[in-house]
Amino acid sequence: MKPQAYGPTDATTTKIGLGGAFLTASSFADGVATVRRALDLGVRYFDTSPMYCQGASQAVFGEALEGVEQDYLLATKLGYFAKPSRFQSRTALLTQFEENLRLLRRESVDTLQVHEADFHHWWSKDDSVQGRLKPDIDYHFDDAPGLKTLRELKEEGRCRFIGISGNTADNMQRVLENIDIDTFLLAFNYDLICRRARDILPIAREKGCVALVGAIFQRGLASPQPERLNNPPDWMTPDLVTRYQNLYQLQRESGMSLAEMGVRYVAAQDDIDTIIIGAKLPSEIEECVKAVEKGPLPEDLLREIEANVA
Repeated sequence: MKPQAYGPTDATTTKIGLGGAFLTASSFADGVATVRRALDLGVRYFDTSPMYCQGASQAVFGEALEGVEQDYLLATKLGYFAKPSRFQSRTALLTQFEENLRLLRRESVDTLQVHEADFHHWWSKDDSVQGRLKPDIDYHFDDAPGLKTLRELKEEGRCRFIGISGNTADNMQRVLENIDIDTFLLAFNYDLICRRARDILPIAREKGCVALVGAIFQRGLASPQPERLNNPPDWMTPDLVTRYQNLYQLQRESGMSLAEMGVRYVAAQDDIDTIIIGAKLPSEIEECVKAVEKGPLPEDLLREIEANVA
């Protein structure tokens, strides 16, 4: 992997980053091996969270990265508390951060993010409301305890950059437009089928944020799942079923794996700094790195994919 700028900052990253959401899906040892293989391949961005792998993801990174001399960036998050009140508690946030560092075996991290910033509890003390942001509530984003705590930790040198992450494009845009941060991570919104992130990443750029995307393989985009199309889940509309059928046909005709196609497609987008790949085995991160090295997709295939957007 060739090093590149971490957005507008003076730090260095790589186009592919390794995410920790599935590192223990096979075993703890396989997770450690995956992180170390990523390092061998030149990957220099690692992303984790207290909730990944039921809390074990950070321990995997702590084991795998301890004593590593190569330069790399390590990102983790705050959030996923059992009680809504803890999203508003500086004490709870700092306690979780210290536990993060213990598991990561570090005294600081490079990037610290609000996890699922599109959730109501981050920005309001009203715990009678559940789930994502509500359009009829006037949130005071910039004064939220979570964001204040991140700023405090950055001022203390406990992290270099602060940011937000989340999954719902419209809600994440709403938060982004009302705060000042260093990094912006949007998952589930930039892949072979969905491109909602295209409307939001330019805003992140304008605000001087590092632009990160994740979950490009979710919902049947790591490998074809034609059986799902015969009995589609509730979220898969008839129109989406058709688009998936089209995509799987394009993949068969291309002669490449669906994962390679997805990585090469997303990696060629100019508005993205780093793609976070949720690998669980060394072979999976190898495939993604090799895909980037092959460069953009052929123009005819690219046009077909663009025409198949949801």
